[in-house]
Amino acid sequence: MASNDRITVVHLVRAFNGIECFREFLDSYRSAPPGIPCDLLLVMKGFSSSEETTPYRSLVEELPHRVIAVPDIGFDLGAYFTATASIDSGRLCFLNSFSRILVPGWLAKFDAAFQGPGVGLVGATATWGSGLSYALYRLRLPSAYHAVFPDRRNVWEQFRSIDRDVSGREPANLLRRRLRILISLRDIGRQIAWFRTFPGPFIRTNAFMIEASTLRRLHFPPVRRKVDAFRIESGRRCLTCQVQALGLRTLVIDRHGAAYEPERWPASRTFWQGDQEGLLVADNVTRVYQDGDANRRSMLARLAWGPTAEPSPALESLQPDQPGPRPVTE
Repeated sequence: MASNDRITVVHLVRAFNGIECFREFLDSYRSAPPGIPCDLLLVMKGFSSSEETTPYRSLVEELPHRVIAVPDIGFDLGAYFTATASIDSGRLCFLNSFSRILVPGWLAKFDAAFQGPGVGLVGATATWGSGLSYALYRLRLPSAYHAVFPDRRNVWEQFRSIDRDVSGREPANLLRRRLRILISLRDIGRQIAWFRTFPGPFIRTNAFMIEASTLRRLHFPPVRRKVDAFRIESGRRCLTCQVQALGLRTLVIDRHGAAYEPERWPASRTFWQGDQEGLLVADNVTRVYQDGDANRRSMLARLAWGPTAEPSPALESLQPDQPGPRPVTE
């Protein structure tokens, strides 16, 4: 669904994450220009006053931008929907707080993919993974993950290690919170009704583009709890599923601008596959894999892609100018 309207880049700035998180995003935004004209919309979430945002706004003075303040409710997706409620046309490219742009011309690559016939959603990363299937695996119920995770203790220890590395403390980060929600036997019937088993392909919402008019046609539950955000991203009526139900294509693009249909998403090597050498926009979850050892990479790759996983044992960090092998594309 191509459009000639201007693109709005929507970046979430959370007070909870601190100013350094915002500074890192701006450094990547400046060092990797979008490549095409766009409007920058900063969604300031959870700031108690306009004075509290002053140090943040001073960092972006030289960049044309707009600011919308939203309360600290609704998680990331709720903030996106609130901030863009008045935008009825053009394309929206959402980047979350932890998004780090790796390649100059990144927005032009999104735009080029969107010009393809019948395209309704383009993302920088995606997965076939299923929190529901993992919950069933943990509960020793039938699950596709039994075939790829023979060592249950090792998998759980890997998640504990990820929590420590990402959060700096033992309690849960995003991955652990998701599992905690899904792993309750009391709630498993509701989770089966809300979520899909593996493979349950969905585009991750850390970096994605959609037409504003298409977004208005979709129907989501109010985002009051974390599980509501999970349902929008990966549930049975998730963002990806609803766009597909409209007869529109959902694509992942790599750092070269090559586009991949859902059945070929693993080949993009953008998320928890290989060295993630196709990655266009990184975030805290892609870094969990990028900085991991061979054991962690193997576990995460199988969680995302099942038997098609091809983890790399290398520990090289992906740099903005690092060339990667170009995959065969459509």
